[in-house]
Amino acid sequence: MKNIAKLTLLTAMVSIAFSPLQAAPTKEESNGPLKTVKKDQKASFIYGDNLVTDVLLESDLPAVPVKESIKLRAAGLSSVMVTPNGDQFETKMNPKDIEVFENAIRALEKAGHSAALFTDQSVTPRDLKNIVDSALSSGDISIEKVIGADNRVQITNTVTNPNWHTGRIDVGCTGTLISQRYVLTAGHCVANGYGSWYNNLNFTVAQNGSYEPWGSESWTRAITTSAWFNSRNTNYDYGMIVLAAAPHGGHAGWGVYSGGTHRVTGYPGDKPFGTMWTDSGATSTSGSYRVCYTLDTAGGQSGSGIADTSGYVRGIHTTGSTTQNCGTRMTSTVYNTLKNWIATY
Repeated sequence: MKNIAKLTLLTAMVSIAFSPLQAAPTKEESNGPLKTVKKDQKASFIYGDNLVTDVLLESDLPAVPVKESIKLRAAGLSSVMVTPNGDQFETKMNPKDIEVFENAIRALEKAGHSAALFTDQSVTPRDLKNIVDSALSSGDISIEKVIGADNRVQITNTVTNPNWHTGRIDVGCTGTLISQRYVLTAGHCVANGYGSWYNNLNFTVAQNGSYEPWGSESWTRAITTSAWFNSRNTNYDYGMIVLAAAPHGGHAGWGVYSGGTHRVTGYPGDKPFGTMWTDSGATSTSGSYRVCYTLDTAGGQSGSGIADTSGYVRGIHTTGSTTQNCGTRMTSTVYNTLKNWIATY
């Protein structure tokens, strides 16, 4: 009974730290440690398609003093949101509440509850079988291997699981549906890290060249961490796009990273426009924030989900170097931040 009571208390602490606001505030609202403020200035937008053409260079941040580190982590748990008309909102985490939240997360993980608590199941729409049967009968589905040093495989079977959750973002990135209208991507796919947003964030799920099986959906909100938006901190390079409507009613499963074989699937800029490619292999953690791999990627695949063998997204592809590619690891903290964004926006 004592252990159950402890677990209940810890779960409550996590939910308090990330308790959602039910609607976007007109000026300012406070809910526990979170405070959402409407910013006075309108957003600065960068217009154009295919603007994100390169992955960021992988680099580690220098060590920082403990007090500053807490401030940085608070910025990583805070977020900035924009609407297409330029309204901006910032949701702030009080640095004083960081230790309480992180201790609650660690206690839950030590109790062995991370896999159960920090994973969302995938959802399949009821009519998916009819769509797949139609594609199969028409001969639209095939898989072609690339010969040579490039190990990526082209996927033209874009309408079956798990490929049908992946889509192309007009700005030149990749994203994954992790809820019916919510697209997970890199922070640098929605904002440049210097205080400006990209404007062309419409999403075409399961695109295959000129074929758009569910069409293109417009965006209504974009969100990223304050640490990325204001300071270009690659440790917090992840973002989310909220769509006006659900493309097909389904979404990928997603949750905390736990090692093993993964694949990175997306829309590389060095391949024919709008075509989906994938590569798979072993992955490993790098520091506290990232997961790395030697899988082949290129510009345009920024924001691609790092998915396990079951298709569950465990990270977001963001960076590269001459020796390895990396992405933001889905930790318990990142998972809960994303859950809060979905509940809030």
